Amino acid sequence: MSTPIGQFHRLGEPGGDGCPVGVLQVAAKDSNGKPINAQLLDGGSDVAEVEILRTIASRLGVQWGRDELGWWALVTEIDFPSWAVWRQDDSGNEYLMASNITEIDAKKLVAEFEEKGHKQTYWCSDTKTQA
Repeated sequence: MSTPIGQFHRLGEPGGDGCPVGVLQVAAKDSNGKPINAQLLDGGSDVAEVEILRTIASRLGVQWGRDELGWWALVTEIDFPSWAVWRQDDSGNEYLMASNITEIDAKKLVAEFEEKGHKQTYWCSDTKTQA
């Protein structure tokens, strides 16, 4: 299947269906421990996690498919976490330690690594500003 999507033209479509889910309003905590309102989606005991993920993606308007480069997803107007944590060793080599996390989580992770007392240098950066 070939579908034009905006300025992009990709081949393929996702395989498999989503699933019916029960939705329950719950109180949860965000990555900072702050209380938030959330929804718990329950697919039941016979549903695989990939079916739940397909259901969530379709409800968020995600379009996906597969082509010669692999799986892809088109996501509109969702601000995904874009922070990364890096480490530089004694030889000057840089390594990506974590990516696609929030700024707060990135700073916490840097602090955790630094508390361990290693000689390496750790830092975080917003990958959006580097593009």
